Amino acid sequence: MRKATLVAALLLLTPAVSQAKTLEDLLVEKGVITKGEAAGASDAGASKVYWNQGTRVDFPDTGFTTNIATLLQTRYAFTDRDEDVGFNNRNTSSFDVNRARLIISGTALNKEFTYMLSTDFISAPDSDANYNQSPSVRDAYIDWKPCNDDSGVRLGAFKSAISRQFNTNQQSMQFADRSATSEYFTLGRQNGAMAYTALADGMIEANAAIFNGNSDGEFANTSGIDTHHTGVASVRVNPTGTMNVHEEGDIDWTEELATSVGVAYAYADRSSGTLGGVNDSETNLINVDANLKYMGWGLHAEYFNRNNNDSFVGEPSGFYAQAGYYFLPKKMELAARYGYTDCDNGLASGTCAGNDNISEASATLNYYFWRHSLKAQLGYDFVNSDTVDGDDIKSNRYIFQLSSYF
Repeated sequence: MRKATLVAALLLLTPAVSQAKTLEDLLVEKGVITKGEAAGASDAGASKVYWNQGTRVDFPDTGFTTNIATLLQTRYAFTDRDEDVGFNNRNTSSFDVNRARLIISGTALNKEFTYMLSTDFISAPDSDANYNQSPSVRDAYIDWKPCNDDSGVRLGAFKSAISRQFNTNQQSMQFADRSATSEYFTLGRQNGAMAYTALADGMIEANAAIFNGNSDGEFANTSGIDTHHTGVASVRVNPTGTMNVHEEGDIDWTEELATSVGVAYAYADRSSGTLGGVNDSETNLINVDANLKYMGWGLHAEYFNRNNNDSFVGEPSGFYAQAGYYFLPKKMELAARYGYTDCDNGLASGTCAGNDNISEASATLNYYFWRHSLKAQLGYDFVNSDTVDGDDIKSNRYIFQLSSYF
C-alpha cells in the first residue's frame, strides 16, 4: 500500500519535473525500484555492434553490453649511459613491444553493474605491471552502481588512488612513459574494495578503499598472508567544472579554462621478515596533484611525501611538473617535463637506495593520427642519479614509439 501511494504521488509530480528527471529516475531515488528495473521498463531495441573505444556489442533486450579493445605499444629506444660509472651501465639499442593488452569491459542489468578485465601478454617492468615482467592479469573488478553512474562500490584487483598519473591509462599520456617520480611512489595495483561518489555535478569526487597491502609475500592477485592492510582515500575538486584529468594534454582544445586539484592519502600497516623475525611497520603517503587545460595547453604536476615509523627506512619526497602545447590543434603537440626525488641520503629503498637524489628532464613531440587511439611519439629522457658517494650517474634515452588503442 505504501509503495502504491508513493507511486501515485510521483505520477502527479511528473509534469513538473519531466524536463529534469523521468519517473523511473524518481522511483530509483526513492528506493521503490532498482536502477536495472527502471532501465528495463523502457522500450528495448535490437542488439547492435559498433565501435566506441573498442568493438562494442549492445543487447538492449537484456540490458547487457560488452566492449573489447586492444592496446599495443611498439618502440625503439637507444640509451646512452655512463659506462665508466656504476655497475652494468652499458649502452643499449633495442626494439620492443612494450605493451600488448587485451581489455574486456561491459555492463550488466542496464548499467547497474559494470566490469573490467585486462591482461598484458608482454609486461613492461614498471608500476603499471606491478613490477612483474611475466604475462598476467592487470585489472579484474566488478562495480555495483545501484542508484546512479556517479556512485558505487568496487571489488577486485585495480589501481589505488595514489598518483593521478598512475591512474591515467597508458594510451592517454603525454609521454611514452610515466615520470620516474610517479613510478617510485605509486602503490601499483592491489586486491581490495572501494567506495566512490561524485557530488555537485561532478565538481567534487571522492573515494575510499582498503587493500590486502604489501607485507612481504603479498603481491597483486595473491591472497593476504596476515591481517595487515593498506587504506587509501582521495578527494578531487574541479572548481571550473568537470575535467577529465586522466587524459593528459588538451587535445580537445578547451575554450574555457578547466582546472582540477586532487589530494590522496595512504596508510599502510605491513609486516616484513628481519633477521629471522617479523617486523611490523607503518607508512604514511601523501599525494597532491594539480591540472590545467586551456586552448591547447595542458599542465600537470604532482607532489609526493612518504614517511615510516622505522627511522632506518628514510622519508623520501618528490615532485614532477609537465606542460604541453598543441601548436597544430588536435594534431601535433610539444611537451616537456622535470622531476625530482629526494631519497633522504640514500636511506629510502628501491631505486632510491644508495642515492641522495634522482632528477629527470624529458621532452616529447607527439603526432596524433586519431586522438590518443593512434599516435606517434618522439622523445628524449635525461636522468641523473646523485649517489651518496658523490658520483653523478647520468643516462640519456632517445625513443620513438607507436601506440594504438582499438
